[in-house]
Amino acid sequence: MKREHLIGQMVTFARVVEAGSFAAAARAMDVNTSVTSKHVSQLERELGARLLERGTRSLKLTEAGAAYLRHCQRVIEEVEHARQTVMEMQSAPRGRLRVSAPPGLIAGLVVPWLPEFRRRYPLIELDVTASNRFVDLAEEGFDLALRVTDAPQPNVVARKLADMRIAACAAPSYIERRGAPKEPMDLLEHDCLQFTPPGLMAASVFEKDGVRVEVPIRGSIRINHAEPLRTLALGGLGIALLSRHLVHDDFREGRLVRLLPGWHPVVDAALYAVYLPNRYGMPKLRAFVEFLLEKFEPARRPRRSKP
Repeated sequence: MKREHLIGQMVTFARVVEAGSFAAAARAMDVNTSVTSKHVSQLERELGARLLERGTRSLKLTEAGAAYLRHCQRVIEEVEHARQTVMEMQSAPRGRLRVSAPPGLIAGLVVPWLPEFRRRYPLIELDVTASNRFVDLAEEGFDLALRVTDAPQPNVVARKLADMRIAACAAPSYIERRGAPKEPMDLLEHDCLQFTPPGLMAASVFEKDGVRVEVPIRGSIRINHAEPLRTLALGGLGIALLSRHLVHDDFREGRLVRLLPGWHPVVDAALYAVYLPNRYGMPKLRAFVEFLLEKFEPARRPRRSKP
């Protein structure tokens, strides 16, 4: 059987059945009647079975023809789906994009960047769900999730957006009242606001010039959302270890002060854009991932040591 012609013959056979005659199918396909007749005859010869009973006024499917037609229709649908997929990849990104992300990331990063994303991709409809839970992308219908983790799941594609760079910080009102710690161990004498998810921002190891110090940080307030933790820090309730992405504007505007200059909280986790392997061909998903990679590019640069 000549496989290179098989799909064309299957399409012709299906069109002949739909049209009810070789001549009508030929007109619909803009070919000669001899072509449609030849394709069906070649199929029958290659399959070793008659697919159509040819009468003087009509065509009738044989039992084998009816069974073969069902398979032909599925193949034609797949071919059309493949064609549409490739065309969509070349077209402007559009449609609904469902994203799950931690609340702190949404408030601190995603929302401020949305105006620019909308200007670039006005046909994409973003549907963002705020949750610290690791959603099931396939079961729950999400296209992408932003996750802070040190171990991405093996059954997904995880594009690293940035390392989690953490800063110890406090409001000017707290520093005026309690003073600023000079060394990591000074935190033992301060009110510390703790972020509870393990392995993320509850860092207790600090590094400076290759030297690491472990501090058993304690605090009277624990919370599992970064944004409320930032609000507490802004209110002067204590010292917080927060993502520098989240508090960048607070440092610039003087609402928070960065503490322990030269010391870096050590966190193994990173921020990833996570999606299913078969989804990256969608222009809308590809556009959003590339947009995030662009925005986080400065955060992926190696940290430069100060002289």
